[in-house]
Amino acid sequence: MPSYRFCRPDDIPFLVRAVNECWAPHFPGAPPMTVEGFRREMRELDLWPSSSLVAADDETAVAVLTGTKREEETLISRIGVRHGETGQGHGGHLVTSLSQKLAVLGPPRLVAEVPGERGGACRFFEGLGWRREASFRDWERPAGGAVEPVPEGLALPASVAELAEAGALEAPAGAAWLRTRKTLMNRREGLLGLAVASPDRIEAWLVFDPEAPDGAAEVVGFGAAEGGRRELLLGALLRRLIAASAGRRVRLARLAAGELPEEDLAALGFAAGTEYHRYATEAKPL
Repeated sequence: MPSYRFCRPDDIPFLVRAVNECWAPHFPGAPPMTVEGFRREMRELDLWPSSSLVAADDETAVAVLTGTKREEETLISRIGVRHGETGQGHGGHLVTSLSQKLAVLGPPRLVAEVPGERGGACRFFEGLGWRREASFRDWERPAGGAVEPVPEGLALPASVAELAEAGALEAPAGAAWLRTRKTLMNRREGLLGLAVASPDRIEAWLVFDPEAPDGAAEVVGFGAAEGGRRELLLGALLRRLIAASAGRRVRLARLAAGELPEEDLAALGFAAGTEYHRYATEAKPL
């Protein structure tokens, strides 16, 4: 019978091995987790070893859950069961254990962002009584293809810190974890930005990861000041990014429905990609 336990910082190598043995096989092509990558997620996404659990038989991991914790909620970022051990309740036991702990220590809200194509994972959370509260979708543009040029000097480089200092770095309510202001600030050293500025304010902005793991330039945040030129200015920033990323794909990560007009995205060459469903629940005591 496996034992179930929460982890400590000195368990990180074991957690990494558990992710690679229990979660990664369900996602062929996913890069292997490393200790360095785990620590990077701690810095950027607030991954906590103490919010992560492993089910293990001696030193053999049977199931793993990784949890990222912030003041308002905890995100289950991964949950996986070793092939041959599924269907025995290990995943549900890990989620229940985390829920019981958070019911005492907080925060009481738990969320998970599940790829819609992973029907089994969606049914898993639904079977635990979690509610689906939002959906997001990636939009991706293949490499190549010209776009209308942007007037010289309209779209200028801007760092995440500069955007934050100007009061422009905000995420829409209910944004995916990858796109929250906290995540953008945590990742500020590795992100680049573009902005349209007037003498009084930032009129529009976007920030992107120039070196996403799969080679794409990935937009993880954008916004615009109040006014009727939002789509026009954001379109100009996207065209500038596309032109600067010649030879690479460009991805808009986890957009909520209606954030940008789909016809505008299609006109720039973007097509709908992976859909994600956010499930949520409240922690329950024993």
